[in-house]
Amino acid sequence: MRTAPTGRRSLLTLSALFISSASFISSVSAAPVLEEVLVTAQKRSESTQDIPVAVTGLSGDSLDKLGFDSAVDIGAQVPNMQVSGAYGEVQPIFSIRGVSMSDYSSNQASPIGVYVDEAYLGPTYSHGASFFDVERLEVLRGPQGTLYGKNTTGGAINIITRTPRFDGEGSRYLKAGAGNFGATTLEAGAEAELIPGTLAARLSGKIKQDDGWMEIKGQSEDGAATDFRGGRLALNWLINDRWDAVFKYTASKNDGTSTPPKGEGRTPTPDGNDIDYTGYSRPKSLGFHEVESNASGDLNTRTDLSVLTINYNADNYTLTSVSSYLDADYYQEQDTDGGPKGLLEILWASDSQSYSQDLRFTSAFDGMFNIIAGLYYGFEDLAMHNTYLIFSDFPDPRVVLAKPDTLGDAPYLIDVGQVVHRMDVEKESAAAYTQMRFDFTANFGMDIGLRYTRDTNTMPYLNLSRYTDDGEPVGTWVPGNPTGVDNGWIRLDSNSALAILSNPATLSAATAGGYTHGPFTTASAPELESTEKEWTGKIGVDYRFSEEWMAYASYSKGYRAGSFNGGVYYVSRTIDGGAYAAPEYIDAYEVGFKADLLGNSMRLNAAAFYYDYTDQQFINVVGISNFLENAGASSIKGVEAELWARATERLTLQMAVGFLETEFSELSLANTETLDDPDDQVDLSGNELISAPAVNASVSADYDILLTDSGYLSVNANASYQGDQWFSAYNDRNGYGEIRQDAYWLINGRLGWYANDGSYSVSLWGKNLTDEEYHVYALNLQANFGFDEYIAGPPRTYGVEVSYNF
Repeated sequence: MRTAPTGRRSLLTLSALFISSASFISSVSAAPVLEEVLVTAQKRSESTQDIPVAVTGLSGDSLDKLGFDSAVDIGAQVPNMQVSGAYGEVQPIFSIRGVSMSDYSSNQASPIGVYVDEAYLGPTYSHGASFFDVERLEVLRGPQGTLYGKNTTGGAINIITRTPRFDGEGSRYLKAGAGNFGATTLEAGAEAELIPGTLAARLSGKIKQDDGWMEIKGQSEDGAATDFRGGRLALNWLINDRWDAVFKYTASKNDGTSTPPKGEGRTPTPDGNDIDYTGYSRPKSLGFHEVESNASGDLNTRTDLSVLTINYNADNYTLTSVSSYLDADYYQEQDTDGGPKGLLEILWASDSQSYSQDLRFTSAFDGMFNIIAGLYYGFEDLAMHNTYLIFSDFPDPRVVLAKPDTLGDAPYLIDVGQVVHRMDVEKESAAAYTQMRFDFTANFGMDIGLRYTRDTNTMPYLNLSRYTDDGEPVGTWVPGNPTGVDNGWIRLDSNSALAILSNPATLSAATAGGYTHGPFTTASAPELESTEKEWTGKIGVDYRFSEEWMAYASYSKGYRAGSFNGGVYYVSRTIDGGAYAAPEYIDAYEVGFKADLLGNSMRLNAAAFYYDYTDQQFINVVGISNFLENAGASSIKGVEAELWARATERLTLQMAVGFLETEFSELSLANTETLDDPDDQVDLSGNELISAPAVNASVSADYDILLTDSGYLSVNANASYQGDQWFSAYNDRNGYGEIRQDAYWLINGRLGWYANDGSYSVSLWGKNLTDEEYHVYALNLQANFGFDEYIAGPPRTYGVEVSYNF
């Protein structure tokens, strides 16, 4: 008997789960009702069931029950969403509906906008720094070009932290935990009224430490360790009957360790081994979470965020001002090759300061018309300082025998030493926006949104220079390369190249005039600037068939600002000549419905969408050069559904499923197997998009096992599924067939005893209970280094947590 393909079997299984769950719930009479979920996704407090937007809202209590303790956990219960923690928990990489970020450069903004208390966070390394004392999490799927603006082509994530209250019902808690890998956590929050009825204050903080789960053989310190400390002060001031203000200051710091990649050699040798260019072959005896890295080191981030929100509350409108200031920096010592020799090691460093101001008018008129209108200004100054250490160890002579005709650039790289890349970027953004709501009848409404954005990106400083392994300056490529050759060296004839690898003594003579640098300088290449003026927006209609059923249809346009190439190149470039990636755009068409069923004991939301994706930005690695490029065009089709149900007083279910069909319709990239011919291009049209699995799903169940007069024993079991996905636009072409991840499940659980009065709880928890082995990122570095790079996802973790509420 013929069996269905894995993806199709998964689809059938998940569909059957949805149908059987709905059938089971419908057979249960007098089920308890679900709680209403309020969100501020459209800049006003509304129920998720009343807004024609695909949004998932999770309360702080829900986050606790699901075991979310970092931003990396967000994607576990949201359809068509993934979160990668390739660079640690404080630097998550988000993907929604196939719209993702493959660029690891710190100057690049994510296409998923991340907001903390309405403050936009540009640097990706700041996205996980505020994930403690959270009141609510909101994930908006689809372009948010009207109310959120640029860099939200895929969606937006709102993290709303707790604000002190005046009714005495504010959350006050102390939570402590311990787990494997030496993990310890301590989180607390408390508040009080400093002036009764006028001024309230809240203090909260979190400490999280562990020894790391990536074992580095022969080293005393493991990789992927966490040492996080964060604190927040929140002030709530009711100035008078009309005016109020909330100020929040968050400071956080992580002094952890980098997650060392695993390097898999892809250069075959006559003796049957696969090696990298230093001759290293990863031993099969190493476990999935073990490496022999020689240079993996610190991963440090620091974030200071201040947000001031002021409201003037009139009888039928509100004026709001949101001012923010962010100071964040980042440093990482990454052993990119993941082996015991000096092949490719990178020191990443970045420092960013930004501020923003949003002024808006929000109406609460009686009648059919309401409006939100505002003005926005933002500015970011980001300085990047990356150091690439290349071929500290000499290549293995077997490389000559293995690839005599396709050596790539390896012979020329062995005397490079260090490449230091310094770049400053300034991003200025100004916008005017409005979203108008027309309720033509009690059941039929329309939203019309429009936003005009003016972005100016400036690169006032760029320098690419070469140093010796000891850090002594040698020369500069940009500025000053006199040859006009966009390469770090001038090629020698093949006999000279082979001689270098065969006899290291010939190195200095053969390469003495080979490098195309000018005299050493710290001066800058000419300043570059680009200004973009863009219109984005939305038009949507919705119809409520009853109090329980609402359907909607919409068209929206999203825009991600252009960006300067944060990778290595060797001659000064122009805006149109490779120094800058143009903006990307999405035209999104969506239909969906939202339904509260069975007396509000079951909630079912679903959507279908089509994206016309133009000029998608992504990083393309060719040799040791990195190019931020635009794909000509691509398309994304998908459907998704979410189900929540209170089946009984004891049982609550949550399920989500998403299906994607993605395709590059226009894309040509360099053939990385023939680097001698820079004009050799590969047509990749028809390939799937990066990080866009065809099937994804999640399920969560809460069941109260035992009920007593003093408390109850409850279990939460949740699981998430990700289908097969590619990490490269090449898919399986040109030696990229291994840059992928097969489908996998992650299963988590929590067993807890909860006091009936809410005063305390004691819980046992576990994540990735089946110890699934999977990768969250991969990169093909075969062309000049002979290996593929993989970053592993976390193994099984478990622990105990005690919480006291007062």
